[in-house]
Amino acid sequence: MVKIKKGLCILLAAAMMTTCIVGCDNKKEDESRVQAKESTESDDSDKLEEALAQQLSFDKVSDADKEETVYVMADASGNVEKILVSSWLKNTEGTDGINDYTKLTNIENVKGYEQYVKNDDGSITWQANGADIYYQGESDEQLPVDVKVSYKLNGVDIKPEELKGASGKVTIRFDYTNNTRTTVKVGNESKEVIAPFVMMSGVMLPVDRFTNVEINNGKIISEGNNAIVVGYAVPGLKDCLLEGIDEDNIKGAIEDIDVPDYVEITADVTDFELDMTMTAGVADLLSSDDMKLDIDTTQLTSSLDTLSDSSNQLVDGSYQLATGLDTLTEGTYSLKTGSNQLKTGADDLAKYTGQLADGTDKLNSALTTYTKGVNKIKKGSYKLKNGAEELSKGANDVKQGIDSVYDGEEELKTGLDAIVLGYEGNSEQAGAVDGANSLSKGASELSKGAKDLSDGANAVSTGVSTFVQTMSGMPDMIAKTATDIIGMTGLGSLDNISAAMAQLEYAATNGGLTAEQMATYKQLSQAYYSASAIMQVSDTLRDNLNAMSTDITALEDGALAVADGAQDLSDGAMKVSKGASDVSKGVTTLYKGTVAVSDGLEELMKGTYALKTGAKNLADGAGTINSKMKELYKGSVSLSKGSGKLLSATDTLNTSAKAISDGANTLSSGADSLNEGVITLDDGAVKLDTGANDLMDGMNRFNEEGIKKLTDKFQGNYQADIDFINALFKEGSLYGNYSGAINGIKTNVKFIYETGAIR
Repeated sequence: MVKIKKGLCILLAAAMMTTCIVGCDNKKEDESRVQAKESTESDDSDKLEEALAQQLSFDKVSDADKEETVYVMADASGNVEKILVSSWLKNTEGTDGINDYTKLTNIENVKGYEQYVKNDDGSITWQANGADIYYQGESDEQLPVDVKVSYKLNGVDIKPEELKGASGKVTIRFDYTNNTRTTVKVGNESKEVIAPFVMMSGVMLPVDRFTNVEINNGKIISEGNNAIVVGYAVPGLKDCLLEGIDEDNIKGAIEDIDVPDYVEITADVTDFELDMTMTAGVADLLSSDDMKLDIDTTQLTSSLDTLSDSSNQLVDGSYQLATGLDTLTEGTYSLKTGSNQLKTGADDLAKYTGQLADGTDKLNSALTTYTKGVNKIKKGSYKLKNGAEELSKGANDVKQGIDSVYDGEEELKTGLDAIVLGYEGNSEQAGAVDGANSLSKGASELSKGAKDLSDGANAVSTGVSTFVQTMSGMPDMIAKTATDIIGMTGLGSLDNISAAMAQLEYAATNGGLTAEQMATYKQLSQAYYSASAIMQVSDTLRDNLNAMSTDITALEDGALAVADGAQDLSDGAMKVSKGASDVSKGVTTLYKGTVAVSDGLEELMKGTYALKTGAKNLADGAGTINSKMKELYKGSVSLSKGSGKLLSATDTLNTSAKAISDGANTLSSGADSLNEGVITLDDGAVKLDTGANDLMDGMNRFNEEGIKKLTDKFQGNYQADIDFINALFKEGSLYGNYSGAINGIKTNVKFIYETGAIR
């Protein structure tokens, strides 16, 4: 029974390396590599590294506890100048500390502030606090693979510094030396193996300088104004296989397989200039358990039949892959269109939410002032209420006083009539002198009371005018507060705010709202209903004042009538006083004075009667004002409570609007990145579709020229050679780190070589 894991036959691994060129299009970047790149790479190197990562499945998910990325900075010929290592310690258990061993120097935490301590055994412990640790440092340890770059111009070797500005046929060659030879036990023999590093080298060539670009084993990727040229090699693998395998049939098969150990690029160039070259290397691509063989060679013929059938299935599968990728290409085009629309919408959202944040900040400031004003309104309405109560009470007192005055005037008139009658009667009529004295005293007191009454009536009239003016302006003052609230939203009117709320409500019923949109809706709702409530208070007060207009007019007219009547009363009282004085001077003068007093008293009684009517109107109007002022005070108390809640809501609105603005800016930035990524994805999908068709053609050739020929060659016992091959590829999995690690943990390492520019 043949047992073959996913590789089927490791002898064909090198031949199948060409499939690496159309590998995964995974764009997730290793976080530790990001930290090191910030200070060492340009935009062009980012693109070149990404291209290499795609071809090598560089960013595949790893279960390693420690991952390293080794950055080798070299001159244009590949001579090493500096080695920088970025390490990622994964804290899968969320522990407070992570133990590590490293040979690096100048260690720096690149993604946090955690520190480490050195232990007596040479290890270190990071104070992780439950998080992963990302750090970098420098090294001078020997590299597992050396990379050298050489150049030719028109077929003649040339130094890189002599090449700048030159024109002609240029050749760029990458040579690799694998330094990882190790002796292992295979059966009863000791054999030498290497860690099978896969090296991928690339350059970015401007199309306006480089034409007719060719590469011996690789591919050319179009990138706007540049061509990214990528080639691969597995240095030392073929030699190691030929040295370690004894069976001639297998050796013959290996010799027929093209396993490249260098990369060579040729092109026609004008005014030569080169930013850099970059090489990526990994040891575990051919060394996983997926590539391990477990073959019962006594039944090899049966297994080769299975291999042939599997190869036929691969041919069919490659056809299905090509068909499916046609569909993928159509889908990525639609995705690119939608992504562009998302980018435009996200930019608009960032713009308008920024305006909203500015508006809510102004709204918050205005409502603070508004709340203070409302409190003043509350205090003022309280004073108005008390004043209205005093006004009503005083008006009733005035009415009662005038009624008493009018009654007194009637009695005085009766007395005057009696005095006149007594003066004109016969000698038998008595009391004229006593009546004259009483009249003089009463007239003096009446004159004083009338003067006080006149002064009081004038003060009441002035107070009523001031009160009416204050009340008339209050609705506009309250309405202005509502207008200020509407203005702070930036929408201009209650109708515009209502329209914005309606749009959000429509969005909620057709797909739902985001948390930020829901917060915006709540804030607009609070502003809308607060402004509406304040406007309603203004309208209600204006309506009340309009309803009271007749009473207010009567109040003003009554106050004026009271003032006029009081003045008439004062004038009449003065005449009465003067007449009473004349009475006391003599009978003759008394008679004339009494007549004058009688005449004046008649005029006084007319004024007092008018004053009595005005006082009644004043009392009635003051009673109505008192009732309305109580309602106004209740409304001002409710308005004060509502303004406090409104101020609290605007504080929340202001904070939320700023958070929405920040989130919208982040969304806009993310949409830009997404749009760029989708464009790249669409280009990649087209290239992948083309590659899948190439793969389908290649699988047909591979089946005809490789698998079928292989089944003819494998006849015999090859167990010892298969054990050697397994040992060779196991060694690659053992090369898991460059700078050191704690024993027993899983490790993973990859290498990036970058050479200097020629310009």
